[in-house]
Amino acid sequence: MSTANSLVHLIALQRQSLRQLELQLNEIQANCIHRFTESTTHRECEKCKFVESIHY
Repeated sequence: MSTANSLVHLIALQRQSLRQLELQLNEIQANCIHRFTESTTHRECEKCKFVESIHY
C-alpha cells in the first residue's frame, strides 16, 4: 500500500473515531443539568462544555 493510500485509510479511521466521540459528547450534553457561565456573546456549561450563542 502506498503512503498516500495508507494516509487516506488512517484519515478515514480517525474520522470514524471522531464521529463516535461527537455522539458520546452529544449524549452527555443532552442529559446534562447545565450550569452556565455567561459572556456577552455566549454561555457555556461548566460541566459538559455545551455552548449556546446569546448574541442576537
